[in-house]
Amino acid sequence: MPALKSVDIVIQVYGKPLMTGVAISSLLKYSGKWIGKIYLIEEKVQPNHADFSYLIRHYKDRIVHVKSRFYMGLKASRKSLHWFTPYRRSIRYQYAFEKSKNHYLFTMHNDMLFHEDILGEYLTQIESGHFAGVGPIGQCWNCPASYAKKCTADTYHKYQPDWTELMELSEKFYAPRKEVYSHFISSSTAWPLPECRLNEWAALIDLTQVKPYVKKLIFGQMDLDIATKWFSFLNNQGLTFKNIPIDPYATHVWTGIEGEENSGLSTQNNADLYERAEMQSYQKLLDEYGFAEQELAALIPHPVVLA
Repeated sequence: MPALKSVDIVIQVYGKPLMTGVAISSLLKYSGKWIGKIYLIEEKVQPNHADFSYLIRHYKDRIVHVKSRFYMGLKASRKSLHWFTPYRRSIRYQYAFEKSKNHYLFTMHNDMLFHEDILGEYLTQIESGHFAGVGPIGQCWNCPASYAKKCTADTYHKYQPDWTELMELSEKFYAPRKEVYSHFISSSTAWPLPECRLNEWAALIDLTQVKPYVKKLIFGQMDLDIATKWFSFLNNQGLTFKNIPIDPYATHVWTGIEGEENSGLSTQNNADLYERAEMQSYQKLLDEYGFAEQELAALIPHPVVLA
């Protein structure tokens, strides 16, 4: 059986303080017995004057609150500055990767809603195969190998084409980012494929396996996407990963409406979607998680001003 309190949590937050409260509250409701510390890493720049102090007060000593010294946004960090600790630790999730002393680290987005004990399932799976990480793998919706039916998130480790074969697939099948693939693959093999990664919105990582590499290849570095080079490097070091879809354990961007664009990025960049998400979260915190109205009233975004 997995050990209790063997998982630390890390959430990098840019806005959505009320949604963040729902994400943490729902995770604690179903998986709290596994959780040690919760690293709440606040981006230096925040939209709408987002204030996370209510979470720090509400969860008290469970929260390790950190404010990044530098802001990267969606841009890649400057690798020439990774030697500088405050800069390196401002990259998404990196502070927790370096500071956590626990066995496992769970990375998550702040727009998650948990329905079941996701950590219990992830712990069972990660320990059963001694995997370095488990969670949803791949951006198969962007990958030509997926459309060619040569690869799936469950079998990504079996399909190992060379560069020529990948480029041929990219000409025949949907591959919206094929023009930049050459920037992210430098070896004679194209494996793992450029769109392969362990998706950071709900991933459990065995820190005992990845600790030797945490400053060499940074999980939160934005290359083609977050963790793409990290995932490629560790696979080629012999570490193994397992795909576990988040259903039925959680919903990502749970405030969305069917038929609309409901990504985290669209909510972040659209004032109407942002306000709707925060108001839904406000009501859920009151109705289901025991927050007091006076504790949350000042956080209602009126009006929403996005940075």
